[in-house]
Amino acid sequence: MPAEDLTIRGSAPAGAFPRPVLRPLVALGVVAVLLAVIGFASLKEGAISLTFRETWTGLTSTSDPLARNVVWQIRYPRLLDAMVVGAGLAVAGALLQGVTRNPLADPTILGVTAASGLASAALIVRDPQAPQWAIAAACAFGGLAGAAILYVIAWRGAVSPLRLTLAGVALSAFFGAIIVGLLASSRTFLQTSLGFLAGGLYGSEWRDLWAALPWAAAGLLGAVLLAGRLNILALGDDVAAGLGLLTDRTRLLVLACVGLLTAAAVSIAGLVSFVGLVCPHIARATVGSDNRLVIPFSALYGALLVVAADLGARLIIRPAELPMGIITAFIGAPFLLYLVRFR
Repeated sequence: MPAEDLTIRGSAPAGAFPRPVLRPLVALGVVAVLLAVIGFASLKEGAISLTFRETWTGLTSTSDPLARNVVWQIRYPRLLDAMVVGAGLAVAGALLQGVTRNPLADPTILGVTAASGLASAALIVRDPQAPQWAIAAACAFGGLAGAAILYVIAWRGAVSPLRLTLAGVALSAFFGAIIVGLLASSRTFLQTSLGFLAGGLYGSEWRDLWAALPWAAAGLLGAVLLAGRLNILALGDDVAAGLGLLTDRTRLLVLACVGLLTAAAVSIAGLVSFVGLVCPHIARATVGSDNRLVIPFSALYGALLVVAADLGARLIIRPAELPMGIITAFIGAPFLLYLVRFR
């Protein structure tokens, strides 16, 4: 792909947007409307169904104490948590697919999710009363450590995208086995394992959001700043090096951002799968391959997917609820098979 194709070009006729700009704007409007509608439904529906007026009152005033408590203290933080989880995992997937040039790359498949989960599980097993900020910090440490291990294993004079992918698959299986062993040896196995291993937002609160937000913000900022380098890296290592890009350093920085984004998601929702696989592909189908657009649109699609999946998980067997990760797996697994078969 020529370097000039990675930019949005063209001048608009009077009173109109050029086509390359119009398509992202239309997609942005559609996603924003869908996110607003599904987000409001997420505030309205659950074990207790509220009317439209009760939901709006609970969100904007204190005149109805019950609606205020249900909406503002339970469902609104859960909605924001879902958006952070979805955006973080989707952007992490976009970064991994860009840095490995592998359409099957995903933080779960490449082991970063399991590395964050292992650090979280180890802390929870050791101290079931650990504060949420400590769990988020442990996840960040685990995610960064997992990314570093992945980089070191894949490096042999230079980092090969193929070695990076194969090492990630092996690490994912290894870390996942340790997580199951840790949880199985814990007295809290039955209470914690299902929601953590499958991924879910049951019981998420404001404190989960505030604990994860700094790590997510740092990862998203890094992803935006690295988008241009990913565009150059997509031309191939030889061309990128010829253009002055430090390819190995770029991959290391990308993996660090992936570790932070994945850690923020795992600290809130556990081991949610397939969000990072599906959403970047939808973003590329919508806005093309320019990572300066793919990354923010992946974040939007990820937020939309997880909010919708969480709403579905609450409604399918209401008043009980399914782990939200079951819904994302139900969507993502067939998509993975499609990519393997046809792409």
